[in-house]
Amino acid sequence: MSRDGPLRPIPSKDQLDRPGPRPLLAPPTPPTTSSSSNTSSADLVPQRGGHQRKKRRAYVARACDWCKQKKMACDGEKTCSECRRRRIDCAYTAVSESILKAIPPGFRLVNTSSADGDEEAMNLLVLFRELSDKDALEALDELKTGRRISDVNAALRTRLGGSPGLSQNALNRAMMPPTRSSLEFELMMRHPIAYPTWAPVETSKLDLDYILLPSKVEWAKAPFTSSGKVMPGLTRRVPPFGANPSVQASAALESPNPVVVPSVYDERLLQIDIGKWTSIPVTNEFAMTVLSLYLETDHPLTPLFDPDLFLDGLIGRSRFCSKLLVSAVLGWSCQLYASFEPDATVVGCAFYEEAKRLRKKREGHGAEAVCAVAALQYMAITAVSLGAGPEYLECLAEMLALAETLRLFNVAPTEGPTMDPEDQDLQQASAQVAWALFNSLTLLSMHIHKRMIEHPPPMAIPDLFIASTAGGKPTKQAKRRQYLNDFLKVNCKFFLIVHDMLQLMYGPQQKAYAEAISAAFAEDTYRRLLDWADNLPLEFAQGNRCSHHAMVLQYVFFVDLFRPLIRHNTGTTRLGLLSFKTKDAGPEAVYSASVHQLKRIVLSYRQTHPESSFSLFWHSALLYLANAMLREAAGGPQNPEWRFYFRLCIASYQTLCGGYRLAKGIAQGLLSMALDRGAMDPREAGAVRRDLERRGRHHHHDVSDQVVPESLVVDLDLAVTDPSAAQAEKLIRKLKELQVQGVDEGQETRA
Repeated sequence: MSRDGPLRPIPSKDQLDRPGPRPLLAPPTPPTTSSSSNTSSADLVPQRGGHQRKKRRAYVARACDWCKQKKMACDGEKTCSECRRRRIDCAYTAVSESILKAIPPGFRLVNTSSADGDEEAMNLLVLFRELSDKDALEALDELKTGRRISDVNAALRTRLGGSPGLSQNALNRAMMPPTRSSLEFELMMRHPIAYPTWAPVETSKLDLDYILLPSKVEWAKAPFTSSGKVMPGLTRRVPPFGANPSVQASAALESPNPVVVPSVYDERLLQIDIGKWTSIPVTNEFAMTVLSLYLETDHPLTPLFDPDLFLDGLIGRSRFCSKLLVSAVLGWSCQLYASFEPDATVVGCAFYEEAKRLRKKREGHGAEAVCAVAALQYMAITAVSLGAGPEYLECLAEMLALAETLRLFNVAPTEGPTMDPEDQDLQQASAQVAWALFNSLTLLSMHIHKRMIEHPPPMAIPDLFIASTAGGKPTKQAKRRQYLNDFLKVNCKFFLIVHDMLQLMYGPQQKAYAEAISAAFAEDTYRRLLDWADNLPLEFAQGNRCSHHAMVLQYVFFVDLFRPLIRHNTGTTRLGLLSFKTKDAGPEAVYSASVHQLKRIVLSYRQTHPESSFSLFWHSALLYLANAMLREAAGGPQNPEWRFYFRLCIASYQTLCGGYRLAKGIAQGLLSMALDRGAMDPREAGAVRRDLERRGRHHHHDVSDQVVPESLVVDLDLAVTDPSAAQAEKLIRKLKELQVQGVDEGQETRA
């Protein structure tokens, strides 16, 4: 008997030779094996002739891990039949390579918000293992009240002494590059200086304690110089703490990365006799150190005088130096040095008071007048940093009036300066202060939402000829002078573009900011800004050897040009940018791409540049990024990285508070915004507020009771429709009201 059943009769030869179709062999009888008896009728498909065949297995797009490993047929059920029969765990954790290749760029395998929610829940379980029973029960109560898991996680991380930012996975996602279909990718390819392609960040190498926590506080009994000796300049003639002489120590801010005061900026400072210029009893060493720090750090950003003319004047070789200018410069420079020696804040207040007295006796002619214009601007920014709002307005008004008298700006284009055309040094000094003021006041206009300058300076942008030495190689001084000259030129070209923007936004028509910007004007201005960035010298591009001045230069590029358009770009009408090929090229895409770049720049600057601890001029980037993160916080848990960057901004302001009282006011305004929007835990906000008070206790409180100028805008989104309500003073007042209501009372009792 054969395998297929009993034998059948074989056709005869006559039958085979007969014309027509040959008869087929009879179909075999189905085998009667044990396997056939196990086949259910549901698995059989009826065939012609009454016979049945087994149903073909349905196609399944996925297989569990065990079936993949054993190369078994998997039915794709939640618990597949093979795993159920073997009584083993059935898991689907891997995605096949063929499926991954089939996914279009930019698409996601899972719902982002669901994945983030699952991750936050896992992080919460991990934190519960480290909490006490009391804290765990409090966290559960907060979850019952409807609080988001991400907020509870952040509060618990802070309570445990860890970073209040992201989990490691969320931080890694925040560092991922953009997709090829996004506008940011097109900008990075076509405009690599404005939108550089950043290398992936190794988050394991980030110093999160340095980034997310403010600098530590130590207490010293006496002020010290960089050499470790007691500074004899601080005598009883300068009360250490103004009206509170009982306090004999101040908060010395220790930067986590060792910060070394720059060496002597120029050999001419070694010849300085500071007693000839001021009655404040400081040593020559102190004056030399403070001036070196300023000239190295902040002067390229505010070059209100030619450094060579000023240094020559300090040692009696030129007329471009005055007691008023020296006192004003030292008053500002001491704010920087306060990060190294907090008692320098007291000395800075003394220089500021001396400058106010000298201001009343100033003369208004020639080089003395040019020095006075620069001095009044230094006094104005010092008053801002000290919180002296009314005095800041007085200095600013007097400076503007004197500058217009000298025809430095705000004069008709046909009118030139009143300086002697034969006096080359005076012409050079006038052009220097005019364009430096134009840049500084244009930046200030962006912060107070008020136009300060109507007409730019009538003289040409300074373009100095730097002569080489006899050997053909420029000296260190010549290289530095060339760098300052090039940096001033690119800054002037940038602020000329911003000036045109401000003319429309805050012009004499007093048109509402929300209605002033049109899509066509925004796109044209944006193209001009991109062209400006494309033509930057390579030394100002982002890179490992990029100076901190160039990093700050990139910050001011991210202006809120498209902010008012985002409000109107909703509904069926969508505004597009015709200059770009990306389909989603619109105001939101430009804003998102700029914010993403701003995140990386701020993170890099804080991590790699010690100047972030003592230079105030980068705070514009902090303010804009903090506002953007609070905007993302309103989007829900799908953007968990906002908390990391917002905490980075707040910690940076806390560190700057040691030298600048203004930083405290801005940070308080941001805290008020975060509490009002439910983006920050009240107890965490209370801890930050008390830390700001502690860090600022050495400031000279007799200068003013104000912390920030009245007109300084902090809430950038609110300022589009209501600039008055967006000012720092009103936000701080709201924060005080919340304090009266006891929003952080629980933390007060715990402290």
